[in-house]
Amino acid sequence: MKSAYYGNYSYMTRVEESRSRRLARVRQVKRQKLFLIIGLLITILLCLFFSIKAFAGTKERTSGQDKQFTSVMIYCGDSVESLASDYYDVHYSSEDSLAKEIRSINHLGSDDRLIPGNYIIIPYYRQ
Repeated sequence: MKSAYYGNYSYMTRVEESRSRRLARVRQVKRQKLFLIIGLLITILLCLFFSIKAFAGTKERTSGQDKQFTSVMIYCGDSVESLASDYYDVHYSSEDSLAKEIRSINHLGSDDRLIPGNYIIIPYYRQ
């Protein structure tokens, strides 16, 4: 008795086509998984990059100390440097850095003179 599939090449071509479609689908699924993993890694790296960049821009504060501002009346003979030396604190690297910040806050140039009787804003740290 002869086999029903003996010499039936159309069946064999259908089997081969089915096998090749299955292999193509497996390759497509693997490619999609790879793209998904790469996309997730890129997303995680971007999140890390921007979070590190955001935290790098913030200055570290010691606990319980906030920057405050006070208004001080200017007397005869006062200068930005003399006020900086009076209000100097360890939170600043030098009196010059405090003087620069006072000038910046009050929109003063390096050659501007202080007028007695006016007020100037001085930053300080509250403990």
